[in-house]
Amino acid sequence: MAFKQHSHTLMALLFLLVITSMGLGWTLFSSREHLAILLGIMICLEFVMVYRLLTRTNREILFFFKALKNDDSSIRYSSDHRSSIIDELHQYMDALNQGFQETKLNSELREQYFSRILENLSSGLLVASKTGHVSHVNHEALRLLNIPHLTHLKALTEVNRKLYKRVVEMQSLGKVEIALQDGPGSRKVLGIQMVEINLKGEDLQVFTLNDLSAGMERKEIDDWIRLIRVMSHEIMNSLAPITSISATLKEVWSERRRESGSDEDTETKIRQTIKGMDAIAEQSEGLTTFFESYRVLSRIPDPVRKGFRLCDLLEKLETLVTNDEENAGIQFSFRCGDPAIRLLADEQMIHNVLLNLVKNASQAVEGVVSPAISVSAIHHEPQLIIEVVDNGHGIPAEIANEIFMPFFTTRKKGTGVGLSYSRQVMNMNGGRIEYNSVPGHTVFSLVF
Repeated sequence: MAFKQHSHTLMALLFLLVITSMGLGWTLFSSREHLAILLGIMICLEFVMVYRLLTRTNREILFFFKALKNDDSSIRYSSDHRSSIIDELHQYMDALNQGFQETKLNSELREQYFSRILENLSSGLLVASKTGHVSHVNHEALRLLNIPHLTHLKALTEVNRKLYKRVVEMQSLGKVEIALQDGPGSRKVLGIQMVEINLKGEDLQVFTLNDLSAGMERKEIDDWIRLIRVMSHEIMNSLAPITSISATLKEVWSERRRESGSDEDTETKIRQTIKGMDAIAEQSEGLTTFFESYRVLSRIPDPVRKGFRLCDLLEKLETLVTNDEENAGIQFSFRCGDPAIRLLADEQMIHNVLLNLVKNASQAVEGVVSPAISVSAIHHEPQLIIEVVDNGHGIPAEIANEIFMPFFTTRKKGTGVGLSYSRQVMNMNGGRIEYNSVPGHTVFSLVF
């Protein structure tokens, strides 16, 4: 409707301009100077009106497109002009602006949505150009690489030179595995996959990073369990007849000793034989007890995972260890932080693991002036960490990679079961056990 009015107005002005021009020609021809001047002024006014009518809409449209070019869709156009065509044009411009704003808002929301998804992925994600400049890296990737930020792939040399070399040599759809040693107790195996994409004419490399340590640790534990089962079965089967035969021979020689009045030389030999049988029986029983302790590792029941308050568990542990006479003289500290912290795991299993770690810590602080042990719960979203810290002598570097192996112990009467059991229990409950040790400060961490 407004366009028709605009067209009619333009046609009327043009028609009037033509009539006025004809009148001007007539007045000039008939020598009517005053009328000619008046008609000339009218022609100028009509020309200005036609020009303004033709260019105003163009100016409005040009202004609108300049605003779009500058990504400014916040301008509002008034609709109180005397020109209906301008009012209608402004209405359409406002509608387009609103549409652009909604599109922009939806685009920003989608960007935030996908960004939030990427940040909360359980896998690390890293996007880099062919030149190595990193355009995006999520929190999990930084955690796996143990660095605060990453702007260029060359920065990976600070983590591991071999890692940087393997990454830059990767082909599209390629996969690599590399072991990283963050510390003596935090070794991890990274699985890295890369795919190349082209975005707006730019070649990009998308890397995904996954921690394979849990799976490899699980496999290692399973291998140890199978080995222990085989060894226990074979050795126990071999020990049973030895124990039985030694007991039988002891009875035979004891009975012979009672029945016969042997001379002193024979009596001495019989007594030595019986002592030998006792030694054989004692060693057999010791070996039986030793391998029975390792059967524990192959008979751990499936965890019954339930939610429980972590503070309650630490309170029970505190009551147990502080009332133990063997811990006299040790300063204990238990900190829970948020009383509402809950853990989904087998409570009794986790209690046994913590008790074993505290026992190890109490042995580690023997001979230390002012021995101290602290147990604390730390909630770093999305991880929950329980730390057992002591100020003992620390773990020597030469045995740092062996302490979780079954059969390994530094104690004369130790079995080497505790830490291996703890690692297996943590794996079964969806967590892991890490440690870091220097003289005077050893930290064992249960990470869920």
